[in-house]
Amino acid sequence: MSKVVWIPAPLGIKGDLASWKSLMDKNYPNPVVGNIYLMTYENGDRVGYIFKGVHPTSGDKWWERVKEEVIETHFDEWLKNAVMGKEDSVLTGMTQALDPEIRESMESLYDEGFDEEILADFAHQMSKH
Repeated sequence: MSKVVWIPAPLGIKGDLASWKSLMDKNYPNPVVGNIYLMTYENGDRVGYIFKGVHPTSGDKWWERVKEEVIETHFDEWLKNAVMGKEDSVLTGMTQALDPEIRESMESLYDEGFDEEILADFAHQMSKH
């Protein structure tokens, strides 16, 4: 399954900082250090802010703007290569294995040590439903 990590995403712009701080205080009066808080703006943009604690210089709440970055796992890469025939695999051509629900269950089985034949059979059986 693809994993999401949060990376810093500063805007590098200046704006109405006082209004932004007020908005954050109103929406998140008691933030927890390390938690990420998501805000969806009227235009549909979704932005995350990680609370870093109290800023050592200003004494204000310290927020860092972050964005999601999706990273591919070893299993994702292996499965895609197997299905596309880039690996000598019984999964070659079994596109049903890429269905998100089937793939997620297959990853769990893979992590438990089941071999490709079992994964292929599982994908085949699950695609019948």
